[in-house]
Amino acid sequence: MIGSLLALTLAATPAAPTEVDKLAFLTGCWTLTRPSGAKIDEQWLPPAGGTMLGMSRTVRDGKLREFEYMRIVPGDDGKPRFIAIPSGQTESAFPVKEIAENAVTFEAPEHDFPQRILYRLVDKDTLVARIEGSVNGQARSADFPYRRCTPAN
Repeated sequence: MIGSLLALTLAATPAAPTEVDKLAFLTGCWTLTRPSGAKIDEQWLPPAGGTMLGMSRTVRDGKLREFEYMRIVPGDDGKPRFIAIPSGQTESAFPVKEIAENAVTFEAPEHDFPQRILYRLVDKDTLVARIEGSVNGQARSADFPYRRCTPAN
């Protein structure tokens, strides 16, 4: 009987929040239309099981130009890692550098461009993503000022 009560108590105990849970601000559908006419959609599932899953696609002139599968998972050290697989390339991992309220920076200095991936929730409907780094010793960056959308958009 005591074993059964203990099992019920453990099953009812919610999992402790993880560092990944602090990134719940990414959750949702985000969209951006560039002056070139390219439309970028990025979608993130909420944290569950210590993981977040995301995907993005870029469509221009009615054609898929780029896509990316992403996940944020704990690394061997327990800290979040941003794992990206862009347009079917080899996956790349970016360990977390800093988590602040509604902001996160991932960094992999050894990676080709980008070396840093940043997200910042400006308000409930605006998420700015930014990639930074260098190419041939020249600093480069690109901003992605997303607006909240619905998946059907």
